[in-house]
Amino acid sequence: MSTFDEYKAELDMFLREFGNNVRGLRLTRAEPVSQERLAERTRLHRTEIGKIEQGAVEPRLTTLFILADALGVTIDDLLEGLRAPVERKPSPQGRFKDSSRWS
Repeated sequence: MSTFDEYKAELDMFLREFGNNVRGLRLTRAEPVSQERLAERTRLHRTEIGKIEQGAVEPRLTTLFILADALGVTIDDLLEGLRAPVERKPSPQGRFKDSSRWS
């Protein structure tokens, strides 16, 4: 069973890599756009764009569609090179060593 620390470490890495993809797509377009311009196109706050690019937040599914549309790419492009995380958030019940307490 995964521990919360393993889960958190893998999620952090995944989000940083996703953020790098967003930044790369934003800057390597035929006409690169600033975070401010992307914020205008998406109607997301500029700090939200920054947090996504830093891997500090886990964007919602609708945000993926909004970003892809504003950048003129597909969601597949946003996720390119990322692998599905292996670790899963541990169940709160997993914290108890003596499972017989719940029988």
